[in-house]
Formats: sequence, structure tokens, C-alpha cells
Amino acid sequence: MNILIPNNYQKGSIIVITLILLLVMTSMGVGLFYATKQTAKQVSISGSRTEALYTAESCITEAVHWIEIESAKGPPCKSSGTGNLCKSISSKRMDQWGLSGETTTQRKRMNAHRYRCDVSLLGTVSASGTGTGFDVGSSSSYGGGATRTKYLYKIKVRADGSNNVVSEVEVIASTIF
Repeated sequence: MNILIPNNYQKGSIIVITLILLLVMTSMGVGLFYATKQTAKQVSISGSRTEALYTAESCITEAVHWIEIESAKGPPCKSSGTGNLCKSISSKRMDQWGLSGETTTQRKRMNAHRYRCDVSLLGTVSASGTGTGFDVGSSSSYGGGATRTKYLYKIKVRADGSNNVVSEVEVIASTIF
């Protein structure tokens, strides 16, 4: 037996169902857009952190190179005293390097990177018998020169990257004289 429902009760039900589905799909679209935007922002910040760390490593490499060059003349920073700043190295504008194949966007991004290294003498350790940590190769019998003093240097770096990301690194380097 068929029950007939009058048309008066069905009028407008399709539009109500359609509007509810449209509302649900619109809210899902807005939520997906927001989640994608946040993920893209996090990826950008993560890349900037990595770039800032690489920028800091560049400064460390430059400071170690300076210590190596100055060591040919004698212990660097010896006259400035223990704990005092003896050398400061700042970055150059990295967008002027003129690397082949780089785009304008890459140049602008690299121009946001800056670094500063401060090198200071931490102290000295004198060789007194064994157990000082630098006995290997210190005798004159096995091809090493007779060494007496190890100079310890602190290299403190601050690297600024894009997206206001900062990387601070401290490294201890040493030379033996």
C-alpha cells in the first residue's frame, strides 16, 4: 500500500539540504586553507633556521681561518689578555657575490642574512708532563716539535636570517705553540 505525502510538506526541503551541504563544504574549505597556510609558514621558518645556522657556520669558518693565519706570526690575541675581545668579524652583503644562476628572489633572501663573530682568548694550558690532553705529537722524537702551551679561543657567533630568525653559536678552538 502506498502512502501519498502531500506536496505541501516537501516544498523547500531541497534548498535547505543544499544550503546545509554548502555550509559544511565551505567550512571544510576554509579550514583546509588555514591549515595549508600555517604549514607553509612553518616550512619557511624551518628553512630560515637552517640558513641562519649555515650563516653562523660560515662565520666560524672565517674566524678559524683568521686564527690559522695569525698563528703563523705567533699566538693570536696574546696581547689583548684573557677573556677580552681581540677580533670581530662581520658579514659582507651576500647579494653582491654574483653567483651564476641565482635569481633576484635568492639575492634578496641572502641579503637578509648577516653574521658577527667575536674571537677572544679563553686561556692557556701549559704542558707539564702527561695528561694535559695534547701529548700526542708533542715530542721532538716522532716528527713533532716540542710544544709548551695550548691557547684556547672562544668564537661567539650571532647570525640573523630571514623571517627574523637568529642563530647563536659558541665554539672553542685551540692552537698549540
